[in-house]
Amino acid sequence: MYQTRDKKYAIIAITYYVALMAGYLLMGVVYKNGFEHYSLIQWLLLGIAILVTILKDKNIYSLGFSKEKIKSNLLIAGAIVVLSVGFALLFSEHSVLTIFRGVAYYLIYIALLEEMIFRGFIQNYLFGLRVNRKVIYIIGGVFFSLMHLPFQMYVNDMVSFSYIVLALPQLIFTFFFHLLMCFITYKRKDILVPTALHFAIDFVQAVM
Repeated sequence: MYQTRDKKYAIIAITYYVALMAGYLLMGVVYKNGFEHYSLIQWLLLGIAILVTILKDKNIYSLGFSKEKIKSNLLIAGAIVVLSVGFALLFSEHSVLTIFRGVAYYLIYIALLEEMIFRGFIQNYLFGLRVNRKVIYIIGGVFFSLMHLPFQMYVNDMVSFSYIVLALPQLIFTFFFHLLMCFITYKRKDILVPTALHFAIDFVQAVM
């Protein structure tokens, strides 16, 4: 994970990110207009990342997966998910059905999808840049933070600069969250543990 790559990888990462931002903007527009299946756009974007990885690398490892430490990573990630669900079942006022729907949503649609796209695909391919490694992580963090703006502006009905000012604390948190997830990904060799942590933070916050 996160090894130096050819410059073409960086070009792919940046081009994909521009398309991603356009996709999230489109998601916001169709959401605002009442289109219920707006999330299909995000799955299409993930599909593009998977296709590019298979064509470019002939495998899916650049999406954040590795055989190294797989058993311990699965054990740690599984424990985090189970503890999060157990906490919700014990202390949340939501029904069991609602909680398990939340598990599916936050684990698959939010955590796994975002980890594959950002900590896996984009951050991996950004290592084609010929700059200091710390700068590459910072660029990835900025990308991840700004990604939340287009769609959330429409969700919160604030398509203006004032929303950016209002969301600044969350953007800063998201930036450092990306750096932390990258650090764990680098140490654990894949995105399984970061995915579980990402899920736990969002899921527990939502159900409580």
